[in-house]
Amino acid sequence: MTSRYPPLEEIFPALKPAKARETRPNPKNLKDAVRSDLSENAVWFNSSELAGYHVINGAGILCVFDRYEAVLATGSGRATDKGAAVKAGLQSDLYLLFIRADEYGGNPRVGQEITVDGRKLRVKGHILYDGVYEITLEGDAAR
Repeated sequence: MTSRYPPLEEIFPALKPAKARETRPNPKNLKDAVRSDLSENAVWFNSSELAGYHVINGAGILCVFDRYEAVLATGSGRATDKGAAVKAGLQSDLYLLFIRADEYGGNPRVGQEITVDGRKLRVKGHILYDGVYEITLEGDAAR
């Protein structure tokens, strides 16, 4: 015997069984997690998390740009709580730039000049990790 009334799920959509949520497979290792994160802009290259838009050589690029001051010490000097030696007059600025290799456009070279947000910096060194350059940049603290 069929009912003249519609099923309750049609009247009250909230009673419909929930669809199974699509789940992504868990990464097997850290490298897989990093690749997944980079491709989905999850943490590193997410403007709401660690990254921000910076003008790199004239192009607005989502990257992680970190500035810290390092003190160059030769010979004597006093040690700080962070282990850096301090000697007056020999201070320079160091920066770290984390940028996707495909967005950088080439290979950084030691001594190469890069403009970041209008400031000219020099490449001091770089490392490529799974498609991301970690570029150490040096500027002049006197500017």
